[in-house]
Parts: sequence; C-alpha cells; structure tokens
Amino acid sequence: MHIPDNNKPALLHIVRDLRGDVVGQLDSPSAPSGLYPDIILQVASHLNDDNAQSSFQFFDLWELILTHWFPQREGYEVKHLWFIPYLQDREGADKITFVVLKDDQSPVVLLQVSAPRDFHNVHTRAAAEALTASQFEHVAPYCDYDHSLCAIAAMGKKWSAFQRSPRLTAEEARSLGEEHIEWMDDIVSEPSFEMLECFFASLKAGVRAYRLGQ
Repeated sequence: MHIPDNNKPALLHIVRDLRGDVVGQLDSPSAPSGLYPDIILQVASHLNDDNAQSSFQFFDLWELILTHWFPQREGYEVKHLWFIPYLQDREGADKITFVVLKDDQSPVVLLQVSAPRDFHNVHTRAAAEALTASQFEHVAPYCDYDHSLCAIAAMGKKWSAFQRSPRLTAEEARSLGEEHIEWMDDIVSEPSFEMLECFFASLKAGVRAYRLGQ
C-alpha cells in the first residue's frame, strides 16, 4: 500500500476507499489528537463495525500503524501476506497478515488480523491467540538473534500481544516472565498507544543492540 502525504485530499481518498462510498464531512477520530498522525486516526474513526465478518477492511489501518512504529528510515520494512519460510511451497498454506522485517529480512513483528465478529466469545479470542502463538513457533527457528520477536493477534481494532526471545520455548518464557499485553479494546486509544510505545521501545532497543554487536 502506498501511504500518501498527510494532506486532506489524500486522507479523503483513503477513507472513501475503505468505506466504499464518498465521504463528505469526516467524523471526529476516536482517539485524542496528538498521539497517532491524523491519517491513522481518521481511518480508524470509520472502522467501528464490531460485527464485521471480514478482516480486509482493517488491513490499511494496521499497515499504517506498523509503518508508524517501524519506518523505513530506521531500516524496517512492513510486508503484507508473508509466507512462513518452510511452508511457502505448501498448497493452502496460510500467510501471516503482516510482518515487520529488519534490514537483514528477518522478522521482528508478526501480526495476524482477524474479523472482529464474535470477539466477546472467549473461544473465538482464544483461537485468535492460538493462531498467533502457532505462527510464532513456526517462525522462531528462522530468527537467528537474541532480541525479542513480537507477535500480535488482532480482531478488527482489538488486539493482544506478546514478545520473547525466539530461542525460548513458551514454557521457558512463562517461567521467566514473558512480556504480554492482554486484549485491548481499540488500537488507536491512548492506553493502546502508550502500551505499544513501551512494548516496541524495548523491542527496538534490542534490535539496535544486536546491530551494534554484529
């Protein structure tokens, strides 16, 4: 996805594309101004259907958010629909919705976006988290580094996340106190912004230390 400059015509164009109709006067965004850029807040403000049966309409929002935290100028690349390496030749193999790659093309963030419908069903939430955990376990053997790998499960704008060294098993991580964020209601809310800010700051600090040590 091409992310346009932060100007009003481009903003109107993106929101129109996401909603499938022409937007006139935009509603106020659902998060306080000054956290995310206006383009993210405006796109998010038009994604309020908690019964949406498709995850596709949320893809642009999540790509914008990942690009905000992991810009190209810092040596990161956000990839859409990424195959887990050794599964890529299998027919019907699932792709991870988004990954953030370092300059050596190894992943540091995995993000699986699902539809928000049935979020309040505990089994649906558990299934989303289980899928993300499974993706982490499949990708971890290909991450030859000591810093953390982050995995995010999203259902619409709701999300949860964890990060740990890919060298640790889930059991080892639990015994050491794995960094984990329980389900949050809105990715562009102030609490979500602050949680991700801290979460990604520690992750990127580990990446910087790894780069310096190479």
